[in-house]
Amino acid sequence: MVVPRCLVIIPDGNRRWARSHNLTRSIGHARGLVNCRTIAAEAFNLGVEHVVIWAASEANLKNRDSQEIANLFVLLKTELTYRSKQREKIGVHLCGILQKQNGRIDTEFEDLVRGVQQRTAHFDQHLTILFGYSGVTELVVAAEKAAKEGPPTEASIRKHLWTSHLPDVDLLIRTGVEGDPHWSDLLLPWQLRNTQLYFSEVYWPAFTVQHLQGAFEDYSARVRRAGA
Repeated sequence: MVVPRCLVIIPDGNRRWARSHNLTRSIGHARGLVNCRTIAAEAFNLGVEHVVIWAASEANLKNRDSQEIANLFVLLKTELTYRSKQREKIGVHLCGILQKQNGRIDTEFEDLVRGVQQRTAHFDQHLTILFGYSGVTELVVAAEKAAKEGPPTEASIRKHLWTSHLPDVDLLIRTGVEGDPHWSDLLLPWQLRNTQLYFSEVYWPAFTVQHLQGAFEDYSARVRRAGA
């Protein structure tokens, strides 16, 4: 089985899973977080170097009600605290909310983020959490910074991406797809140029290790032409 070097997951379906089980949205998101740990751990065990989880988009934080957003922040803090105490040698990166807010986040949260990122930066496998993230905003900000150094080039724009530490993505998995397989908000516009896409109807909290292995087996059977 061929294992992707860089795997991106769009974990859709937490709220729909909760509704289908007569549970609250907060429980759906909490189950989704637990599954993020399970699936990421399995991916790393199989040899994936980079796992990227799109936890919340910029639009999510603008358009959802304040209670749900507050709950998402609590879960994010819980995950970062968990990662700061982990024994696994996994580097942690948070992209989106810190860069976008320009220091308007509470100091305790910012210290938590920077602390876990600094303590885990030297590891060989990396978990990247996209939270309050928009690919459009990321690209605009990177282009603006590159332009200050001279005429923008591919190298100068990529250097200023929030996600500049990521290689090109090999495989993207989107769960909770109900007849509408799609991309969202220019996710990782630079790194998704030649990515293989895998769509699953399974809601994220129900997406198992076996589903992940099935996605990898499907990926292994494909021929990547990269424009050839």
